[in-house]
Amino acid sequence: MFNRFIQKSTDYLILKLLKLDPSNRKITNPEERRKIAYLESWVSIIGNVVLAAIKLILGFVMNSISLIADAVHTASDVLTSAVVLLGFKFSAAPPDEKHPYGHGRIEFLASLLIALMLIFVGFEFGKSSYERFLANEKVAGSILVAVFMLASAVFKEWMSRFSIELGNKISAGALIADAWHHRTDAIASVLVAVAIIFSKYGYYRIDAVFGFLVSALIVYTGGTMAYDSCSKLIGEMWEEEMVRKVKEAALSFPGVIDVHKVFIHDYGAYKEISLHVVMDSTLNFYEAHELSEKIERLIEERIHCRATVHGEPARTV
Repeated sequence: MFNRFIQKSTDYLILKLLKLDPSNRKITNPEERRKIAYLESWVSIIGNVVLAAIKLILGFVMNSISLIADAVHTASDVLTSAVVLLGFKFSAAPPDEKHPYGHGRIEFLASLLIALMLIFVGFEFGKSSYERFLANEKVAGSILVAVFMLASAVFKEWMSRFSIELGNKISAGALIADAWHHRTDAIASVLVAVAIIFSKYGYYRIDAVFGFLVSALIVYTGGTMAYDSCSKLIGEMWEEEMVRKVKEAALSFPGVIDVHKVFIHDYGAYKEISLHVVMDSTLNFYEAHELSEKIERLIEERIHCRATVHGEPARTV
C-alpha cells in the first residue's frame, strides 16, 4: 500500500510540476532527465528545511535535546540534495574545447561525493552508537517526542523512496545516493524513538546495538555506491539492452545485412555510439552514405545518443 502511494504521488508531481508523461519508466532525454533531477533536489531541500524547522521549534518548546539534535541531522541532508542539484546543473554545460563530449560525467562525480558523505555518516552513526553503549544512560524525552520522531521517520522514508523512484526512472546514481541520506535520517529518528521508549523500561543500550547494525549497513551501501560511481567514471561495459536497441534500429532499414562492433561511450546524460553496418553491396557510394545518415538519425531519435555509422559492403562469393 505504501509503495502504491509512493508511485501515485511521484507520478502526480511529475505530471503536474514537469508536464511529463509519468508512465515513461525509463527517461533518456537529457532535458527531461535534468528536470527530474531538479524535482528530486528541490522536493528534498524544501522537505528537509520544513521538517528541520518543525523539529527545532518543537525541540525548544518541549525542551527535548533529542529533537533538537535530530533537527540538525535533518538540516544536514540539504547539503547532499544541493550536491545533486549542482551536479546536474554543471553536467548540462555544453561541450567546449577541452571537453568535446560535454560535462555529463560530473553526474558520476556528484554520485561519488554523496556516496563518500554517506560513508562518513555511517561512521558517525557507529561512533555515536559506541558512545551511547558505553554511557548506558537513560535517553530523555516524552512519549509524545517519540511519536513525533516516528511520524518524521515515515515522511523521510517517503522522501527516500520518492528519490529512488526518480533515480531509477532516469538511471541516476546520485539520486539513489541522496535517497539513502533520507533513509539514514529516518533510521536515526526511529532509533531515538526506540531509545526513549525502551529507556522508560530500563533498556538503555538497545538503540546502541541497533545503531551498530545500521551504521554497518550505511557504510556498506555508501561503499557500494562509491565503487559503482568510480566504475562508471573509468568506463563500464555497455548494457546488452542498449546494444539490442541500436542493432534493432539499424536492421529496420532495407539494405542493411548485419550490425557489429557496437561501442557505447557513457557521458552521463550524453552517450556516443559507433557501429559497423554491413550493407547491400549493390548500393552506390551516395546511397550507402544516405543510408548511414538515416540510421544515425533513427538511433538518435530512439535512444537520444549521438551515433556514427561505419558502412561496410557485404562480401559476395
